[in-house]
Amino acid sequence: MKKGGKLLTIILIPALLIQSCIVSAPKYAHVEQVMQLKTGMSMDTVNRRLGVEPYDIDKYDSTGYRSFVYKYRTTDRKTIPFMLRETNGKKKIGKYMDLVAYYDPANIAYRFESRATDSKVDQKKFNLNVVVTIVTVVVPSLLVYLGIQKTTK
Repeated sequence: MKKGGKLLTIILIPALLIQSCIVSAPKYAHVEQVMQLKTGMSMDTVNRRLGVEPYDIDKYDSTGYRSFVYKYRTTDRKTIPFMLRETNGKKKIGKYMDLVAYYDPANIAYRFESRATDSKVDQKKFNLNVVVTIVTVVVPSLLVYLGIQKTTK
């Protein structure tokens, strides 16, 4: 194998392994932002407060009333099971939820509703341990192998 081919192999293998760590998920707001919403707000104000545009259309009827789905995530906590109390632990981002905002023909929100999401979100976790293993074990092993191949020729 030529030197250029070996270099290309060294670059492509880790790149392909890291590629599988990419996350595909919708843009979302946080539950704290959702709690600031009030009926009577315009659609533009709701979008600004949430920091995201609607994810999907829920209903749209001929009278001009419509509802849009926004995605948000709850706040959970991590703690050791035998030390579980009402409010202890470290904050962590929780599961996805749907926020349905209902608007009148003048684009004024008159109702908000939260529900469990029914959309499947592809959540491939970025595993730092895999990347560290690739960088500390696989890449040096390849370099040693290629160095041995070069010295034997």
